[in-house]
Amino acid sequence: MDLRTEEERWAVWMVQARRFAERENFPDAVARMKLVRDAVRNAVGQATNATDRARLESRLARANEQLGTMQSQYEAWRSKIAERRQHTIDQAAEEMARPLPVSSD
Repeated sequence: MDLRTEEERWAVWMVQARRFAERENFPDAVARMKLVRDAVRNAVGQATNATDRARLESRLARANEQLGTMQSQYEAWRSKIAERRQHTIDQAAEEMARPLPVSSD
């Protein structure tokens, strides 16, 4: 795939991040969105034309918004995992108290 401009590359990365998030692969989704945010931030710093700067700042705002959404989804996902893990730990004493099944020889 030949991506001729940086903006095309950023668009592809944003789609990839969104698809990672759809599959609950939040670590990769957040990392990809941070990559987009940092690349756009660098481009904003190097922009000399006011029109280009405004367009890039708009893209940066969109990237920051999506990054924030993905980070909140990631935190919610991690908290669900932590709750399940804690529930398993809390139930361990009860499970250990149950007798082992008798094998049928």
